[in-house]
Amino acid sequence: MKHCAALIVLTGIIVHTACDRDKTGIRWEFAESGTDAHLYGVHFVDNQRGWAVGADSVVLATTDGGATWAIRPVNDANSKSVINNVHFTSSTHGWVVNAVGQIFYTASGGKTWTRQANAKQAGLLDLYFVSPAEGWTVGGSGTILYTNNGGRRWENQQSPTGVHAWAVNFVDDQNGWIVGEQGKVAFTSNRGASWREQESNTEEPLFSVFFADVQNGWIVGVNGLILNTVDGGATWTLQKSNTRKTLRAVAFHNDRKGWAVGEHGLILHTTDGGQTWAPQPNIAKQNLLDICLYKNRGWIVGANGTILRLRG
Repeated sequence: MKHCAALIVLTGIIVHTACDRDKTGIRWEFAESGTDAHLYGVHFVDNQRGWAVGADSVVLATTDGGATWAIRPVNDANSKSVINNVHFTSSTHGWVVNAVGQIFYTASGGKTWTRQANAKQAGLLDLYFVSPAEGWTVGGSGTILYTNNGGRRWENQQSPTGVHAWAVNFVDDQNGWIVGEQGKVAFTSNRGASWREQESNTEEPLFSVFFADVQNGWIVGVNGLILNTVDGGATWTLQKSNTRKTLRAVAFHNDRKGWAVGEHGLILHTTDGGQTWAPQPNIAKQNLLDICLYKNRGWIVGANGTILRLRG
């Protein structure tokens, strides 16, 4: 794993199939992104309005559920930098973070952007907001930044580890988790005033974490790794994914139904909290790098401008 914020992906070739459907009636289909840039992050605030971000500082926006996308450039960003992730709290207010440690904010749905902060030596990899005022971003060398005023000021929080933090997820304004290199998992129950490590029982890189509630959570990583907790992370147990492909992102509709995505177009689905994971029809060969769910809808982004939409 390179010690930089930009993700390395193996490119592939899109299978020229409009859509595919499994026997439950769930269907993923391609959407035209209008770019061949690798897309690393996606976020929706409802079933119509969403954003995708990626290489070359690309930001895409949609107002029709991902059927069509428009470019919303971050003009003040390094044009060659990777924007690693995006989070919006409404149709207008959102933030992006990039590989050179910059944070940008928009109050216009992405039509214009303002730089808020620069983490200097640490690239930023993920961010999460629990309200328009309060959010966190994480990245290189264990960096954790926190704001309680919408990003007008970002403060450092003390990380229990010095390794790259790849992902952050909160279930409310108190309880959150961070995962990263060397199997590191950190937990806070007080807004990040203090973070403490949890034992993951692995030293493999962990790329994504998602909690359905304060007790039930999942982590994914290299070699098909899926970890699950039912006690808020006090214990993490291995779930059987039946793959050795790296998994880049995980998200759940509730504590039973969820998805994980990864290398070479891999999409896994569970309806029993991860006791069993079923591979879905493979309509893309690109590495899939992030997933966002909203109610019964979903969106996946990946290499070479890949965007998939869930059509139930």
